[in-house]
Amino acid sequence: MNSWYSSHFSSLYIENWDGEFTVFQPESGKTHFLNEMGLHILTILDGSPLRLNTICQELSVHFSLQPDTQFFGKIAQTLQRYEALGLIERVKENE
Repeated sequence: MNSWYSSHFSSLYIENWDGEFTVFQPESGKTHFLNEMGLHILTILDGSPLRLNTICQELSVHFSLQPDTQFFGKIAQTLQRYEALGLIERVKENE
């Protein structure tokens, strides 16, 4: 099972625009536009790696949601997109 973490969170420049966030990534020179949940994913991944189930559990508690299979799928897609953008990294654990 894979885990993800935000290896460069402290280098990001984050601005709040009424609940929407701009995240400037100095390494790539790109700016990303995130909603509150998207930013929260980066925040909880700062520090130690987490698995998809743990990320979804944290998000459901923080945003008072009842997660279902669609929710897990959407979060998995978001993690893959963030990984492709270089915002987070995947840690492959020994099985």
